[in-house]
Amino acid sequence: MWLADSAYNSYNEHRVLYCEDKSSVKRWLLVIGLILCLVGCAPQETEPLHAQLPTRIPTITPSYNNMYDAEAVVTAFLYHWQQAEWEAMYALLSESSQQATPYDSFAALYQSSHETMRLQSLEFALRAQAREGNRIMIFVYDVTFHTNSIGTFTDQNREIRLVLDGEAWRIAWSPGDIFRQMAEGGLLRLESFPPLRGNIYDRNGEILADMNGRMVKILVIENQIEDLDLCINTLAQVLEIPAEEVQNRLNRNNPDWLAEIGLIEGNVFDVWESALVEICNAQFDAIRTRRYIYGDLLPHVIGTVGYPEADEIPQVEAAGFRQDSILGRSGIERGWDETLRGTPGMRLSIVRPNGEPLRLLGETPIQPSQSVYLTIDLDLQRFVTGVLSEAFVASEGAFGDGGAAVVMNVNTGEILAMVSYPTYNANAFIPFPVMGQEQAQQIIEQVINDPRRPQLNRAAQGRYPSGSIMKTITAIAALASGEYTMDETYFSTGVWNRDIPRVDWLAGGHGRLNLAGALTHSCNTCFYEAGYRLDNRDPYLLPTYANMMGLGVDPGLRDIETSTGFIGTPDTKINWHPEPWSYSDAVNMAIGQGMVEVSPLQMAEAYAIVANNGVRYRPQLVLSTGLLGEMDYHMQPEVLTTLDVSTDILDYIRSGLCAVTTDRSGTAEFVFRNSPLMEDIGVCGKTGTAQNPPNPKPHAWFVGYAPRENPEIVVVVIIENSGDGSAHAAPITRRILEYYFLGED
Repeated sequence: MWLADSAYNSYNEHRVLYCEDKSSVKRWLLVIGLILCLVGCAPQETEPLHAQLPTRIPTITPSYNNMYDAEAVVTAFLYHWQQAEWEAMYALLSESSQQATPYDSFAALYQSSHETMRLQSLEFALRAQAREGNRIMIFVYDVTFHTNSIGTFTDQNREIRLVLDGEAWRIAWSPGDIFRQMAEGGLLRLESFPPLRGNIYDRNGEILADMNGRMVKILVIENQIEDLDLCINTLAQVLEIPAEEVQNRLNRNNPDWLAEIGLIEGNVFDVWESALVEICNAQFDAIRTRRYIYGDLLPHVIGTVGYPEADEIPQVEAAGFRQDSILGRSGIERGWDETLRGTPGMRLSIVRPNGEPLRLLGETPIQPSQSVYLTIDLDLQRFVTGVLSEAFVASEGAFGDGGAAVVMNVNTGEILAMVSYPTYNANAFIPFPVMGQEQAQQIIEQVINDPRRPQLNRAAQGRYPSGSIMKTITAIAALASGEYTMDETYFSTGVWNRDIPRVDWLAGGHGRLNLAGALTHSCNTCFYEAGYRLDNRDPYLLPTYANMMGLGVDPGLRDIETSTGFIGTPDTKINWHPEPWSYSDAVNMAIGQGMVEVSPLQMAEAYAIVANNGVRYRPQLVLSTGLLGEMDYHMQPEVLTTLDVSTDILDYIRSGLCAVTTDRSGTAEFVFRNSPLMEDIGVCGKTGTAQNPPNPKPHAWFVGYAPRENPEIVVVVIIENSGDGSAHAAPITRRILEYYFLGED
């Protein structure tokens, strides 16, 4: 009898939440008295109780049981279902129901039903009751299901049957108490209908990625194949798998059902289609797959698609996708995955084991994917890629492992080109490669085993010593802090020895220079002194200005993966060396050595700040998104910070940078001397030669912006372990600028 007490107590605790208020205090006292009599002694004559729920069949309540007990058991059972308490539910089943369904099967069925529906919660409400004789009662009720799959739906006028086991009401349970059709062997099935993935375009509408790759699914019905052995051997040859595996795939299906045997590339299908139809009576289902039109031109920007990782599957399924869905894995494909993939339509139904539908419980419509338009200019990207590639080929192995280039609009942050060398064909890294699995695997092995690390996006993720292109930041810090004035000069003898003897790249030094002239000449000893004085004033001064200009901090590009680089401080040096910070660290940093690691993207940001008069814009790679010409998103320039430096100081800095390409003493004057750019447009910039021990050759840098008046773009080029920036990076920058402004190569 304790089960009846438990059910009744649970009912009393929760009936106010799930049932209508149907009785007075007096009636409840009568009910409690009746229950106590049932628990403690034999049946006695009692005053009849009126049912609280409407009854479909008026009957006389036997003296040894009443409808309150039955209602309490039903309410307790449904409450425990709501709480996913399978053991408590099972305890309320009749003895015959428990014998027919072991607990493990009972719990597994409810658990799998919850998982299939992706159930969040449920609510129930009793509606009516009926009696069949003295030992059977039927309750009519509604259940509202809240799911992560199809939202909320209500299953109305459900029936649950109770029987008297001895003197206690129990649930006469069957799978139909989950959903009625499950009593007939029906199974819950949740289907996902993902939309076709969106395309990716360049800023001018040139298509870069689409879903026009082609795979073909082979399907057969075993009992409709005349020569099964011949068919199995043919399928094994086409799919390049053992015949035993083909047989296993057939065995997993009813011989009268259409069975999926495997996937083949479109070109393989073209060869084998007629033979498969003739021998296997095969049917086919075309599958559209991802395709990168220019596979090796933008892999570091666009990225690739693939299957989700194991730890991502719960989140992926919650979004309506299957475990085998193709989603963004890197680059724009990952950063804008939700836009590109859309939202699947979902259908929850009950079907027979053979898939025949029995009942539709609910469905949601497909939310179409959107296309993404990049800020990238395809023609410019192609040109920059070609220029870098030509330089490495021409070096005949004299250059290091790779290089990178970034072209960015200084007034908006739009990235017009982002190239990392060496590159690779992204088509090989997707689940259904357009070139076929065999060729794709060869490419993958080559890329993975290449010591140059082609998959590294050097432009956004590379971490390099900056060399002399750091001197611009040092000059700004020296002037803005008040440590230097624009008229102040330093006499360079070619040697600086406040800590150890340090020599300039120019033997004998550069003579007397102000800071603008020091930038033009790229005077090392001038900036050793600047670093020393800044550190004496405040050891955090130079690192702080570097951070303000985007170095050693998040570059702000949200579309793809990036590196923050590193700018050391007295606090962080302990992570590098056991010795404490000293002015020597600031001296090294002042010329871009020591605790300085930057990416080409970060240097593009820093020089854009100089070019546009002090505004740090967020770098962006996505121009707009939309569907069929209706744009939902348009890029807007976003200011990250504004440099608290006067226009006079920035004008002064720009004068030094512009002289780099025009003054006879400028480190890149000989590179731009005969360029048609210099007639009406003008180029300003800075060379950099960054030591990279233990490699004997330094990295070559050049950062340039143009036009000289009202700058529009900044170009950053790095060639790893190649030599001087003026010799190797500046000529490439010149070619890029000439192509951009003049259309010349």
